[in-house]
Amino acid sequence: MARVSRWLAAALLCLPGMAGMAGTAIADVGSKLDAYEAEARQLAANLPTPNAATPRASQRRQVDAEVAFALGDYDEAALALFDLAARPGPDQERALYYLAESLLAKGDRGAARTYFNQVVAGGNQVGKHYQPSLIRIVEIGIALNDTPPAEQALAALDRVSPSARLPQVVYVKGKWAFAQGKPDEALALFRDVPKGAAYELQALYYTGAAQVAKKDTAAATLTFTDLVERRPKTAADRRVIELAQLALGRVYYERDQMSKSIDSYLLVDRNSDLFPDALYEVAWVYVKSKQFDKALRALELLSLSDPTSERTATVRILEGNLRIRKARMIREAQLAGTLDAGPRDPSIEYDKAAKVFADTHDAYYPSYVALEDMMKTPEEASAYLAQLAGRSATVFQTVAPIPEAAAQYLREQPEVRLAVANQADLAAVHAHLIETEQTIARLEGVIAAGDRTVVYPQLAGRRQRIGQLENELIAFRNDIANQQVAQVAASGALAQATSQRKALAAQFASTPVPEVAQSTSTAAARERYDELDAGLAEVGGQLDSSQAIAVAVRTFVVAPATEGAAGVTPEQKAAVKTELAAIALEAHDVELELAELRLAATLGRDLAGVGDDTVVRARKLRVELIAAQDAEQRLLASAGGPAKLTQLAERAGKIVAQLQQTEATIDGVVERAMTEATLILRAERAKIDGYKLELAEHEKESTDLGGTILGASFATVKAKFYDVAIRTAVGSVDVLWSQKEDADADLKKLQLSRQRELKGLRDEFKDILDASQLNAPGTLTSTPVRGDGTAPTASPDQGGAQRVTPGGDPRPVVPTVRPDSKPATTPPGGAR
Repeated sequence: MARVSRWLAAALLCLPGMAGMAGTAIADVGSKLDAYEAEARQLAANLPTPNAATPRASQRRQVDAEVAFALGDYDEAALALFDLAARPGPDQERALYYLAESLLAKGDRGAARTYFNQVVAGGNQVGKHYQPSLIRIVEIGIALNDTPPAEQALAALDRVSPSARLPQVVYVKGKWAFAQGKPDEALALFRDVPKGAAYELQALYYTGAAQVAKKDTAAATLTFTDLVERRPKTAADRRVIELAQLALGRVYYERDQMSKSIDSYLLVDRNSDLFPDALYEVAWVYVKSKQFDKALRALELLSLSDPTSERTATVRILEGNLRIRKARMIREAQLAGTLDAGPRDPSIEYDKAAKVFADTHDAYYPSYVALEDMMKTPEEASAYLAQLAGRSATVFQTVAPIPEAAAQYLREQPEVRLAVANQADLAAVHAHLIETEQTIARLEGVIAAGDRTVVYPQLAGRRQRIGQLENELIAFRNDIANQQVAQVAASGALAQATSQRKALAAQFASTPVPEVAQSTSTAAARERYDELDAGLAEVGGQLDSSQAIAVAVRTFVVAPATEGAAGVTPEQKAAVKTELAAIALEAHDVELELAELRLAATLGRDLAGVGDDTVVRARKLRVELIAAQDAEQRLLASAGGPAKLTQLAERAGKIVAQLQQTEATIDGVVERAMTEATLILRAERAKIDGYKLELAEHEKESTDLGGTILGASFATVKAKFYDVAIRTAVGSVDVLWSQKEDADADLKKLQLSRQRELKGLRDEFKDILDASQLNAPGTLTSTPVRGDGTAPTASPDQGGAQRVTPGGDPRPVVPTVRPDSKPATTPPGGAR
């Protein structure tokens, strides 16, 4: 429609009486050209400078790092701050401080102290981060029990003007005095913490702890009671109040105030990470109070809330012992006749106790056996360390996986925890280096492609807009030229230029627009790479399935003390291990190939649409068409014609020339930037190679030291599992022994009852029994007679000389013969 309108305007110019309307159309075209000129000037102004680090970018990275720190993503914060902390400038101190805080939050106190020291070394005593850094150094000294650095930091704090000193300085001095075993000095310092200060509640908690250290439990009770009644303002305050709840429960326990101790423990919020500690401790309070039902409920809830804790085995064993005690109490109540109403049967508790001991034994004994087997191959400790740290590149390994219970216990060891954390940090560094290498490879691939239209998105966006404007102006200039040619006698060079321009215009019209063609080509290429990714994902899934089978084989065949390994011979186990080793190598090669293909797919997606022949031809044709239009316009200007059309054509040509100049300028900027980027990437790759060598040294040192630590911890953890196995076995024996004692008591009770009944029968039928005994034929013995003339009655349970069967004859008691004695022999005739 726009082209038709232009042709109508040209026709109106040729008609008499239509000058006013034509003027209006020309005015509209002029305003359109004004807009083109303004946009062309805007596109040429303030071209972005690639590869330049601006202060605004650094500030944005600093803000991003602080946001990551506030959200608890300390790894990301530290990664972003490492580079900023190394750059001198006004923001360096701030970057150093937050880097140190991020490392401290990650648990790396040594590295954190290094950066806090760098903040202090700046000597900016009035700076925002100077005193907080000194305070952190003192706190790290307390945690590491490292006195000299902490004392130096305290001395530096004393040199700060009292009026400029932060309120938490007094608090940290009190913490230092408490850590040094000086409770009186600590109490004096904590009392000086200002009311309403950020550390007021922490100071109050340490006050109670110092009073406990002085054995003043009454004062500590008042202090902790005051603390738990405070309203928290921050998350740190809430944490301190929860700790005070636990402390108050312990103080009441020490003062034998069990009900108050229980109430204090139960006030800990169930969503708190201190809730398992509260449950564990309140269970012991219930045990001491002989409230076994409540103790059992607390232990059951603890097992559900914290099933992976190292305390789980102790909790389960305690639960079994409590059920034995409960069964005995029920038994005693039955005998005393004081049993409460309801179904109370000690056998139920005995069965539950036996099941608890059996389940606990089954859960932990395989770990004991696995550790015993692992200790036989100390050279494989580094592989086990990699499993604990989650650094196993593949699960195709010849060593059996560590049982989860053993892994949990090993991670709870302080030295192993540090070794695992170190391995995790090294793994993060390794991953970042790999990611950086891949990024460098991607950038190098884009630069090597030599297409200046796809690099630097901001410049590429301007280039794309320039192309769109050139397309519109080409169509406009074609319309104007056609109108001019219609009003002049075209011949010679002009006719040839017009013919060439029209041919190129027709060819350009039949060719896809370069920007549209590039977008279409890019979308099609990326779709093909998406299909490749789907195929790679399928291969990865099959590899994962094979890995799962390998895990099952190791667990049930190679690993010791498993049901599957019971019927497997050592030769078969060795063959399986050899096969797994071969599969591991093959799987490793497959994983490397998958990684290379994924990287190639990523690079291909980055270069999608680059170097497309259709796009290249369309752009080249556009340049040729603009050159043809320029040549024709020069000839038309000299041939004469309508001045208005000539002016419009010249303005359009100048706009196109300005756009081409801007595009050439962008090409130069991109060319220089790509050359500079090549040098930067080369330098960065050299740095990466150096970092990889340094990382390899640290990994070797960490692996060797960590493997030694882990190997030494095997014996410690194995002893714990042995203790669990013995205690569960003893518990099972206790159950059986208690049941035996109950059965023996029942049997004794039945025997006593029977003997009493027999005695009653003898007393009742005494006359009949005596007469029967006196009149019995062949009786050689007579019944002894007491002094009062009556026959004595012998109770069977009192060792009577004769035992009388109801309704039968008395039988002489056969003396007991010891197994090691020989029966007396009587010679014939009665002689000895």
